[in-house]
Amino acid sequence: MLALGSLVMFATFLGSSNKVMIGNNQLASQNEYYIAALSYGQSVIDEAKTKSYQGFIMVGPTKTVSLLRGTETVGEQVSFVDTMTNKGFASEQKFDDVDDYDGYRRRVNSPRAEGYMLLTTVNWVDDANPNSVSVTPTDYKRMVVSVTSKFFPKITKGGVEVQDTLKISYIFGK
Repeated sequence: MLALGSLVMFATFLGSSNKVMIGNNQLASQNEYYIAALSYGQSVIDEAKTKSYQGFIMVGPTKTVSLLRGTETVGEQVSFVDTMTNKGFASEQKFDDVDDYDGYRRRVNSPRAEGYMLLTTVNWVDDANPNSVSVTPTDYKRMVVSVTSKFFPKITKGGVEVQDTLKISYIFGK
């Protein structure tokens, strides 16, 4: 009777341990996807940090600052989903300022998971409140990189199930 009771307790403990280990494995895999997504989003911000705050348009022999947001010339546009080539990403060669990243889309594949999609927005923000978008030029711009992946869990927003999105933001100053 004692042996049978011990066997039942051991089986219960073994089942619970297996469930915990499987849950931890799933959580570790999910965190791996988020960590990779964070590094891909940060790489876009780091790339933009190497560019000037505001682009220029040529007017005669001198440069004039453009108050436009976005690409100033057709040569600065990346109208397709950018992917890595042997020359790097198109944004590295084509963009010359932070504004050029507004609306930029990049697809990144990793050895463990393919199809990370990055979408970037850039807006002027209020000097006193960087979470408030300004329609007029200011001394600050906020870049938000939204990263999605089919490997992220689905979440419910407003009663609708959607793929989770990781958002990374950075404030650029003149």
